[in-house]
Amino acid sequence: MLIEKGTINVLVDLLSSPHIEVIEQAIWGLGNIAGDSHKVRDMVINAGAIRPISDILDRAIPGSSFVRNASWTLSNLCRGRPAPDFNKVQRAIPSLAKVLIENDVEDILIDVCWAMSYLSDGGEERIPVILATNVLPRMVQLLQHENIAVSVPCLRAIGNVVTGDDDQTQYVINAGALEALNSIIYHEKKTIRKEVCWSLSNITAGNPQQIQICLDLGIVDKLINILINDDAEIKKEAVWAVSNCTAGATFE
Repeated sequence: MLIEKGTINVLVDLLSSPHIEVIEQAIWGLGNIAGDSHKVRDMVINAGAIRPISDILDRAIPGSSFVRNASWTLSNLCRGRPAPDFNKVQRAIPSLAKVLIENDVEDILIDVCWAMSYLSDGGEERIPVILATNVLPRMVQLLQHENIAVSVPCLRAIGNVVTGDDDQTQYVINAGALEALNSIIYHEKKTIRKEVCWSLSNITAGNPQQIQICLDLGIVDKLINILINDDAEIKKEAVWAVSNCTAGATFE
């Protein structure tokens, strides 16, 4: 009923209000509406909400309730299946990356990390946009966050990025991803172990030099140990990583 009465357009118009309290309530309202379904989410996107919310978020004070609400709303606009049109939501990426780099509040990190995992999934054209924000070192750092609600979406996003070409994979390696993945490959949570093996399988699909780094760090030995000792679900991901090694490495 609210949507039929034109509420979305009114709330988007209120994003240009001179009163910060009004803007924050409008953003919160749009986030609630967008979270209902992918159809309603797309209506909010098509009404032009992404750019003004991103612009406002760029100017917001790190860690504030305003950042929390705005990043949550942007996350709602970027998530869901079917995924939103990337061309319509990619403006959110630099703003979300900025939030991720500047904030340590767990609720904010969780929302933004999941948004980045969705935004990185779906096509090669997404990867350069994400890499251009220089957010990868921060995501690598968050791989070892004590809350798996933060580390799992980071793993997913990094795994998505390394599905790209060898140069993009090398960028992730240079950001310290292999060392971070190596440190959590035996994580007590099955979800983490599975995601680590999946990410590694994308890296071991790279060039011989990248596979050699995995060998030098002892990652391949750990993958083989997982193949011998872990659950079938984890073995399924690990076997891809080892198989890719044998396909792409030099004989030596």
